[in-house]
Amino acid sequence: MKINRVTALIGVTLLLFTSNPPMTMAVEANGLPYDTYTYSSSRQQVVKTQDAYIPLSLTYDLGGYTLSSPQDIVIDAANQLYIADTGNSRVIVYDMENNEARLIGENLLDQPTGVAVDAQGRVYVADFGTKASYQFTEQENAAYTLTTTYEKPLNTPFFSEEDPYDPVKITVDKGQNVYVLLAGNINGLGQYKNNGEFFGFFGGNRIPNTIENTIRSILFDEQQRRDWFQMVPKPVYNVSVDEAGLILTTTKAEDGYLKLNIANVVYNQADWGFSSVEDLAVGPYNNVFTITSDGYIVEYDPSGNVLFIFSGPDVLGQKGLFKAPTGIAIDNANHLYVVDKTTNALQIFVPTYFADLVHEAIDLYFDGQYALALEPWQEVLRMNRLFDLANQGLGDAYFALGNYEAALDYYRIARDQEGYSNAYWEVRNDFLLSAGSVLVWGLLFLVLFTIVNSFVPLLSWTRGIQVQVHQSLQSFRLYRELLFPFYVLKNPSDGFYGIKREKKMSNLSATIYLFVFFAVYLIWLYETNFLFNDQLPSDINIVEQAITLFVPFFFWVVANFLVSSVRDGEGTLSNVYQASSAIFLPLIIVLPILTFVSQALTYNESFIYEIGLNLVLAATAIYFVLMVKEIHFYEGKDTLTNIVISLFTALMMAAILFIVYFLLGEVWQLGLDIIQEVTANG
Repeated sequence: MKINRVTALIGVTLLLFTSNPPMTMAVEANGLPYDTYTYSSSRQQVVKTQDAYIPLSLTYDLGGYTLSSPQDIVIDAANQLYIADTGNSRVIVYDMENNEARLIGENLLDQPTGVAVDAQGRVYVADFGTKASYQFTEQENAAYTLTTTYEKPLNTPFFSEEDPYDPVKITVDKGQNVYVLLAGNINGLGQYKNNGEFFGFFGGNRIPNTIENTIRSILFDEQQRRDWFQMVPKPVYNVSVDEAGLILTTTKAEDGYLKLNIANVVYNQADWGFSSVEDLAVGPYNNVFTITSDGYIVEYDPSGNVLFIFSGPDVLGQKGLFKAPTGIAIDNANHLYVVDKTTNALQIFVPTYFADLVHEAIDLYFDGQYALALEPWQEVLRMNRLFDLANQGLGDAYFALGNYEAALDYYRIARDQEGYSNAYWEVRNDFLLSAGSVLVWGLLFLVLFTIVNSFVPLLSWTRGIQVQVHQSLQSFRLYRELLFPFYVLKNPSDGFYGIKREKKMSNLSATIYLFVFFAVYLIWLYETNFLFNDQLPSDINIVEQAITLFVPFFFWVVANFLVSSVRDGEGTLSNVYQASSAIFLPLIIVLPILTFVSQALTYNESFIYEIGLNLVLAATAIYFVLMVKEIHFYEGKDTLTNIVISLFTALMMAAILFIVYFLLGEVWQLGLDIIQEVTANG
């Protein structure tokens, strides 16, 4: 499931800041100062959902210690918190159950900004002030001693003496490899063996593989690309590790997060997210949490699908909101812990019944126990029909149970085309097995009928009727005009000449073709198999589709006529309109066929549909070029030049129309404001 990120980001911004101002300004009816959202793929927008997490406590005192500008937080298997207490130059180890705290690195650390802990209880600290990272091991007397230091490597091609070395975050994987995030370093994470030996970089961002960047890479060397185009990767901003030992990274001005496998390749990533992620952490269900610099928390499932969006910026000093959050951690019970460097507070959130239900279903689902996940998914949908991950989960559950018809419905709602294809394959197989004998007898009948008809023309009478009807209709001019585009398909040069010189078409017949194409286009949108058209019928707006189709068409007609008028083109406005309408005929013929064929195909046979669609689009494009050439009597080069200029002119016309519409809207609003002001003061 892919989501339109720009549209989704606009949607959540409007929801969070426009339509729901009480979210960060007042307590809602549910007692929380914020609403909770999820992303509905069926509606392709952010929607409200039940509360997923509620703030439990806001703490300033941790076992007798207070925080000063904390920068990071992690939690171990025993639910002990480790907080990088940057302003106090130490790490606090806080036992919540006993409300006891211990300190690490009091006389060593300067500006600890990152902290991590491994399965053996060893604590890792990145210190921006001392330009080094450290490993501490707990002793029998509960004190922590320094055991390893991770410093800037010497005599290595990865660093020169002038290169800065500013560690800000740190993590450790299952193999006890240590990853140090260096501020501003574009190479990625510094990799160290647990004993402090540096052996390279991992997880660096790459320059986007766009056409523009590809051309720059061919024409310019690396230094020129950096100096002239600033073609350098963005530095990684934060890092975490999941239960399988895979590394997760975030980057400022990039949405969500990336999850990397051991080959340093993106394993999966967030389908949607904010571009201001400050920290991220992985929960007990391999669910990923991110928190932004202005306080929004997003929870994802292990595949990167959005589960919940909640919390936000703190304006009035309310529990559950944040001023400048810097770290987030999750314990084994899926409780959230967040530190804020401005308020110097630790906030704890606990999941609601709805969130626990979702997590139970996710745990079963990603463990492959789809049938067992059926009941919790059904309960989730009962509570929220727009929670689309539940629709996908139910699709998988019904597929595992062999109820493929039900699976199809849920896959369609969840827009899971791959799952839909697998279920459709099974439904089709069941149909073919049950109707096999009927299909065989039908095929034998057609073969026998064809053989008999070759000796005894049984259908000759129907051809005679067709000829009579055709001859009687030939007396009507409109009938002849509607048939003429078929002649254009076979003889484009003569056909377009007939439109231009012999008036073989009229504006009426051209308009009929235009509306017939629109009707065929709508049938194609509504009836094409979901595998090849993921738009649900409920999402299709006929008015929008008409505007999308007709407005560019008429812009093209007017622009091409205007451009041709000043470039010695022979065609009139009516010629361009009639000929442009006639070239829709290949699409009018083929789209219904493709719509019908798509009903019998799965992804395994998708090439049949794709080849047919590409061929008819290519044929239409060829007729389009021939139309411009013949209508205006151009040579090849002039034809292409005319098309390019006409398309550019059409775009400019659309832009001008949009500007005029916008300005008229502003004038109209100004007039309404003046009337309201006069009325109010009257």
